Amino acid sequence: MLKLIHYEYRKLFFRRSILITIIIFSIIDIFKINNVYQQNSLLADKSTETSTKWENIYWELYNEFSGVITKDKIDKLLKIYRPLENEIADITASTRIDNPNTYTGNVYSDYYLLKWLYVQPMEYAYMYKSRANNIVNNARNNMKFFKKLGNEYEYKKNVITANLFANRVISNFAYLEMYQSYLHYDFSILLILFLCLYGIVNVFVNEKESQMNILLLTSIYGGKRTTTAKIIATSTFIVGITLWFLILDFICFSIAFNSFVTINLPIYTIQNFLASSINITIGQYIVISGIFKMIGMLVIGMMFLFISEFFKNALLPFITNLSIILVIIFLCEKYRGSGYIINKVINPFILLINRELFGKIEFVNIFGVPMLSYIVAIVFAGCLLIISIILIYKVSKKNVVNIKKGGIS
Repeated sequence: MLKLIHYEYRKLFFRRSILITIIIFSIIDIFKINNVYQQNSLLADKSTETSTKWENIYWELYNEFSGVITKDKIDKLLKIYRPLENEIADITASTRIDNPNTYTGNVYSDYYLLKWLYVQPMEYAYMYKSRANNIVNNARNNMKFFKKLGNEYEYKKNVITANLFANRVISNFAYLEMYQSYLHYDFSILLILFLCLYGIVNVFVNEKESQMNILLLTSIYGGKRTTTAKIIATSTFIVGITLWFLILDFICFSIAFNSFVTINLPIYTIQNFLASSINITIGQYIVISGIFKMIGMLVIGMMFLFISEFFKNALLPFITNLSIILVIIFLCEKYRGSGYIINKVINPFILLINRELFGKIEFVNIFGVPMLSYIVAIVFAGCLLIISIILIYKVSKKNVVNIKKGGIS
């Protein structure tokens, strides 16, 4: 069986056209990530008029203020920042770009560098514990209220919320620009989708075009064994492609932003994950997010495979599956950020942009039990994956029967 899987994999996916496409898409992805850095990073060289780049100054100050947040560090930072703030507020600051009493050569540049890259992020980290405690207190008050009303569902929701936010604290300050961009980067998802679509549409079609599917009936490896080998080979291809781009994205973002650390900080250290539904580190989130993306791609890939069973040439299933991609992306965007939570979680594409599931707490009512949205999404996707595989076997078996009766499916 292993030889058959290896044969199917080499026949279907180890083709020059696919390898060239992977290389081209990888190069495009690298250039896109560099473009994201240039546009989003405050440390990128944007040819400002100041005499000194922000990047150099930032990393010089970083050694003084990074790490555990202490009162001494806060006082030291404010001692530098407050005079600049007052000077800017009075609109009396000099606009000269060669001021020797500044870090960057310009008062305004110093002010915004410290405000955007140190004061605001450190303030968010320092105040997070208070915000989390407020959420816990509100949830506990709601628990008492709904318990009196006898509303068991809302009571359980607030119990989960209180437990999730209890004891949350951000004790360290670190450079997080890289993760703020990396965790919101979706371009490679589109590359993976189109690459998988291009590779998968030929899995069953090739043999129908050459009528090799009839000859396979005379082989002991034909029928169910061949179908199993194709499914496993396709799954391996999907997982491999997804893993490649996940690794490529992380490495390229780390190089572009010059950041290989801080993965051990809580995920809610990133401001867009303030109300995160999981209490894990950034590194753990990256791994879990990658697993969700692989499962999402497997679900969509098996749907591609199932649909391609009905066609005799590659063009029609390619167009059909491409249309499906556009529809599920449209539906995902339509309900993204809305209150129609169930409409989001049943869409397998949500697993590919799963920060919508992990970035905030949302519940789905399952027979009166509040379930976090990411749990429902992964369970539904697992069921959809199993159903798709079963349907592939059913259609494949039906095709074999039709061939035996004299027809060519």
